[in-house]
Amino acid sequence: MIGVLRAGELSLHEAHRFLHAPAPMPGALTWDLPLLWREIREGLKRAAAWAASHDVEIASVGVDTWGVDFTLLSKRGAMLAMPRCYRNPEHAEGLAILDQRLGLAGIYERTGIRSMALNTSSQLAGWIARDPSIFRTAGRLLFMPDLFHCMLSGVECTEQSIASTSQLLDARSRDWSGDMLSAIGLSRDILPAIVQPGTVLGPLLPEIAGQTGLPASTKVITPAAHDTASAVVGTPLSGPQCCYLSSGTWSLLGLELDHTIVTDVARAAEFTNEHGVSGTTRFLKNVIGLWLVQELKRDLARGGVDMSYEQLAADAERATPFRSRVNVDAPQFALAGDMVSKVRALARSAGDPEPTTPGELVRSCLEGLAAAYARTIDQIERITGQTIETIHLVGGGVKNTLLNQMTADATGRRVLAGPSEATAMGNVMVQMMSAGEVSGLAQARDVIRKSCQPTEYSPRREAGWGRLIGQVLETTR
Repeated sequence: MIGVLRAGELSLHEAHRFLHAPAPMPGALTWDLPLLWREIREGLKRAAAWAASHDVEIASVGVDTWGVDFTLLSKRGAMLAMPRCYRNPEHAEGLAILDQRLGLAGIYERTGIRSMALNTSSQLAGWIARDPSIFRTAGRLLFMPDLFHCMLSGVECTEQSIASTSQLLDARSRDWSGDMLSAIGLSRDILPAIVQPGTVLGPLLPEIAGQTGLPASTKVITPAAHDTASAVVGTPLSGPQCCYLSSGTWSLLGLELDHTIVTDVARAAEFTNEHGVSGTTRFLKNVIGLWLVQELKRDLARGGVDMSYEQLAADAERATPFRSRVNVDAPQFALAGDMVSKVRALARSAGDPEPTTPGELVRSCLEGLAAAYARTIDQIERITGQTIETIHLVGGGVKNTLLNQMTADATGRRVLAGPSEATAMGNVMVQMMSAGEVSGLAQARDVIRKSCQPTEYSPRREAGWGRLIGQVLETTR
């Protein structure tokens, strides 16, 4: 994505879009790094061509990705292993190891991060227990955006927001936690220096500038390198009585605070404290997201029913409301595969009829998501003492109008949906803050408000939500 700021308004221009997915390899589910790197360079090449044809010059480049995943480099900088995907079932072994050594309450008190098998800490603890030899030869651990920044600039470091997803940082010092590293058996020497969002790493490496046609003066700047952190920067938050909902493969629902909340109540409710821009904390909960629909689509296609997302949404809108309750917090939803059977089994366990048609399957998941959002907002208000009146919904889920209306209905709050490309906007805004084009977070959000018009959804009174939300609360206490 190319961001251009003119007269106080930000415009985004898509240079290149491509699909990627985890690649099963012997012994692990990995990310297809050669494909990602090839497509990133293709995107930079197309960005350079677009800029030349529109009489603008690319000033800087910054990368954001999903959290927790990483790769290992040798002491000479060679890659020792393909980055593993956080959805590997084997990561549960590491979580059990850490629970035994520190206890989940102790881990939360130290890090402020919810314990999940997908966390970097769990991945590392399990990997070191199974194969410690690779860590004796490793020179550096780099998270995914840090890896790409290194490949673009030659500089090894990690950005604060992406490091905070790892469960390796101390909640108070915001630096690497000695207790966590000791419990994992990981040397601090392997971890890079932490830099803040907006840090200039230097110019593009000459070979990258030559391959892509970008100016040699193009800077590599760390944005908020965790995609959710960038999305929150790109959310036009309107005041203290509003929360953000980054809706995509995952749903990230929470508040932007100036402090962490590391209490037993917050831990029991499975909230996490991730780091944002300008010293902020993203107090949020990970709720399963539109991954459910993505997996249903793939599962249906394997069974010979190949429908577009638009067709699935239309069928879901026509399906009978509140027919089949599905608890979307069920742990089996985090792993890939067999989604149709999982949804039907959960509806059956709730005492409801199984969804049979594609529309019923999708609708039951969307209703379950909206009910989970309602439960989460209730928890946020009880934990923080803040009243939530408005939900700012951003990300790809902005396009799912049925879920957006359900969210307003289930929560009883006004929903302002947009921008859909909040992550790209937030990424660009941090680069512009670094360049001095934008003065800070407040002005960045002023620019975003001026640059996009959200769609408003007002809550409707529908009796079925009480039963659905009650079922979710009952089965997840």
